[in-house]
Amino acid sequence: MQLLGLTLQSPFVAAPMAGVSGPAFRLMARRAGAAMVYSEMISAPGLLRRQPQTLRLARSLPGERPLVLQLFGADPDQMGRAAALAGDLEADALDVNMGCPAKKVRRPGAGSALLEDPVRAAEIMAAVAENSRLPVSAKIRLGPSRDITEDLVPRLVKAGAQAITLHARTTRQGFGGRADWGAIRRLAAWCPVPVIGNGDVTSGRDAVRMLAETGCAAVMIGRGAMGDPWIFTRALARLEGREPSAVTPAMKRRALAEHLELAKQLGGEGHALHFVRQFMMWYSRGLPGASQFRRAAGPCRELGELWALCDQFFLEPGPAEPQQPEQAA
Repeated sequence: MQLLGLTLQSPFVAAPMAGVSGPAFRLMARRAGAAMVYSEMISAPGLLRRQPQTLRLARSLPGERPLVLQLFGADPDQMGRAAALAGDLEADALDVNMGCPAKKVRRPGAGSALLEDPVRAAEIMAAVAENSRLPVSAKIRLGPSRDITEDLVPRLVKAGAQAITLHARTTRQGFGGRADWGAIRRLAAWCPVPVIGNGDVTSGRDAVRMLAETGCAAVMIGRGAMGDPWIFTRALARLEGREPSAVTPAMKRRALAEHLELAKQLGGEGHALHFVRQFMMWYSRGLPGASQFRRAAGPCRELGELWALCDQFFLEPGPAEPQQPEQAA
């Protein structure tokens, strides 16, 4: 399929998630079947000042492209200049964050605060489009507290957006409540550029169902992929009418080991310790003995000690725990 001037192998893409969508996670998602990945949101002022932390968010690894860099900011001029800089990075498209509900992002007027000011949102979109040599898109929510897409989206498209991702929740909802897939369907029915649906996709079945029920061009998967990057492979299998392969503890261990090495390369042992702690919690969900494993891992402060626990757990899962209904499909 074609999206943002790119040929993608499937309609399933990995969402930008703050504190999650770093290079190691993105590469993991690509290896597990994501057709395209997005960076964490990158501050336009931070990029212009070349702050080390911001530049770390903008770096990438071989093998993770196609990659979309997501920018956020409140000032059209800054966003335009940041888009020009971002065009020189290893990326294939740019996205403007107009959906983050976090107060620290909204307070200066960025993220979902832009939903309250469609004129400024369009000015930012125009500045990014005019200054970027890459295709550009926007990720939005329904609105502050109600659906305003009929007013906002035409402005963004006129300003140069070549795709719109709709997280079908309002700012007020945050990440709670239910995503309104009907809003994705309504937008996809008239929007002149491709619509990427986002919200409440926690299984391969969900991803295929969103495509069928909304008519969106692609599905963006976020939290559903955090402990389960293979959701992308399963979604494609479902779409093609194939039965997905099971994900084994050994597969999770192998992925952890590969990305432990990546984390060491990217930020040293301290970064790797944080990485393993974060991902082992996600990967252990639903496995036998997960609760005991997490309790044992909690006090670990040395990478070697923590990895020894991971190594043992993912090769020799403990007694079975009560299982949730299948979400991985």
